[in-house]
Amino acid sequence: MSTLYTIAQMAEVSGLSASTLRFYEDEGLILSVPRDGAGNRRYGESEIGRVNTIRCLRASGLSLPEMKRYFSMVGDEEDTLRVRREILRETQKRLRDQHRELKRCMDYLALKLDHYDQAIEAVKSGKKPPVFSARALNRCFEGGNLRRAGN
Repeated sequence: MSTLYTIAQMAEVSGLSASTLRFYEDEGLILSVPRDGAGNRRYGESEIGRVNTIRCLRASGLSLPEMKRYFSMVGDEEDTLRVRREILRETQKRLRDQHRELKRCMDYLALKLDHYDQAIEAVKSGKKPPVFSARALNRCFEGGNLRRAGN
């Protein structure tokens, strides 16, 4: 038998609040959660899978209407497979693009932080801080949208 979670336990393991879980259930994203004899929700494997999908789609930037559209097709199995796959492919592409941009930003920040560390050490030693070339910073964004670095 699989483990069943109360709403409080589900909130803890999912990182979503109980009110958010109830909201997603009210909006039809989480199908009717089974209840025990006392009427308390009991989340099983199916509901956990649904919550994880919601978490992924939401973190990926899908809006509530977009998630509703996606989940409205899930029961249609064969008729909407291509549409659902395309939604996920578009989401994955957008995430890849965001990941590349975040990587550029992380590299940029690492260079800036390294420069500041060197400048602080120089000042502590009574030396003049090194001059930083914007060219190195600008290289972080080659191939991206941002071409020039500022201070």
